[in-house]
Amino acid sequence: MRTPLCKGSITGLTLAVVCLSALAGCANPDDGAEGGVGKKSNDLVEKVDRDPKIAGMVPGHIRKQGSFTAAVNPSSPPIKFVDDAGDITGFTPELVTAAGKLMGVDVVMKQTSFDALIPGLEARRFDVVLSINDLADRREKTDFIDYLQTGTAILGGASLPQEKITPKKLCGLSVGYVRGNVQKDLVAKAAKGCAESGAKPVTGTAFQDINAAILAVQSGQIDTAWGDAPSISYNAEKNPRQYKELYREISGPYGVGVNKQDTALRDALRAALRKCVENGIYQKLLKDYELTDYALTDMSLNKGPADDHA
Repeated sequence: MRTPLCKGSITGLTLAVVCLSALAGCANPDDGAEGGVGKKSNDLVEKVDRDPKIAGMVPGHIRKQGSFTAAVNPSSPPIKFVDDAGDITGFTPELVTAAGKLMGVDVVMKQTSFDALIPGLEARRFDVVLSINDLADRREKTDFIDYLQTGTAILGGASLPQEKITPKKLCGLSVGYVRGNVQKDLVAKAAKGCAESGAKPVTGTAFQDINAAILAVQSGQIDTAWGDAPSISYNAEKNPRQYKELYREISGPYGVGVNKQDTALRDALRAALRKCVENGIYQKLLKDYELTDYALTDMSLNKGPADDHA
């Protein structure tokens, strides 16, 4: 499942960064990205048994094929990443795999780019999509089972003069973000504010995933990377000699996205995720992946912000 090259992941940067991303194999910039997270619960998911009541909720065609597909862009440890064996893992894949076991079916992980997640779900190439912000415009055709709190954060190189920063004080800096994610609009808003005040401009660059942006910070090609809070915080904490977290705001949930027409699958999966909370699997995975600050145990539907730009 490991992708050897980050094709098309960078726009407007030099060949040096492209080569750096290719050499990194789209893995996390931290060599040995997972840093030991997830090791304590290796056997936890394997021991999960089928729950007859939940299994009875699973749509017939999925029961018959014995599996459903989950699309994932595994570039944000510890939420989702590719391990040293080339397998997709992390908090979310493990949690959804456990839910699948309760449902009595396998979960087949399909690696894709971030900006292909929702279009692929709408085109029925996948049954669900993992770890994506529950946003108003996405809820038009997608239901979200909200399972983890998230937010937004800005990472800079350790040598950057600024120790703290806010989105309103990015003037004069270059910022990397994930193509198609909420940070695209946040960077545009910051750039507009700088232009209106006559300050130095903000230079935004889109990347295929957050790791490519972080690698560009590491190489000095850009000043900062703006991404989802859990992954930014993880990189800053694991690599304090290279990076520092300049800003963090926890707001809004991550959801598992399901096509609005697939209500039976949605309800079965939601019941299974709630069971993971009830039997403690959710809490154990949170602790093992160092995500206890982001717990969201209700498994509510579509509770993201009403305004995507709030």
